[in-house]
Amino acid sequence: MGFPHSTDTLDPLKLEPFTHETAVRAYLIELSTFQQQPLLGGYDQGKLCLNDCGLIVADEWVRSATKRSGIDLDLWTITPTSLKSIVFLQVATPFNIEAPGPLESQKPWLLSSFVTSFKAAAAKRINLCRNQLGQSVWQSSYNELLIDDHRRLSTIRNQLQEQPISESPSLPA
Repeated sequence: MGFPHSTDTLDPLKLEPFTHETAVRAYLIELSTFQQQPLLGGYDQGKLCLNDCGLIVADEWVRSATKRSGIDLDLWTITPTSLKSIVFLQVATPFNIEAPGPLESQKPWLLSSFVTSFKAAAAKRINLCRNQLGQSVWQSSYNELLIDDHRRLSTIRNQLQEQPISESPSLPA
């Protein structure tokens, strides 16, 4: 993984399910800083420079994923106001059926739990670094998008890699 972009990609079809009752699901996650404050860095001559807070976020993102069974990070990027990442989850499927339906419309508990614990750990470290304990670092919610096919996954990967420096793209429709 690199800063502020990771360049490693995973192929969800090559990820083997942990059990016969799981399937791999890819999600695009976007976390924003509280009130869109540029807490994580800035731009110098058109190049993103992460500050200490941005480096903490990068480190904690990778650390949080390695501690979680069922989570694999793909590409991710940090801007001064956000973290965007493709996350692969091992999710339970009833009777090993991977047909679209209620499973895809439900927010996976594993994803919510992962994001919540990451935000708490990163906020604690950032607030210690800034000597501002208890201050809000993240927006209370986050955006997620289920990536349902390889074409869309490829498009999102390209968007993360080719993100213009001057603006932050939102989640694709």
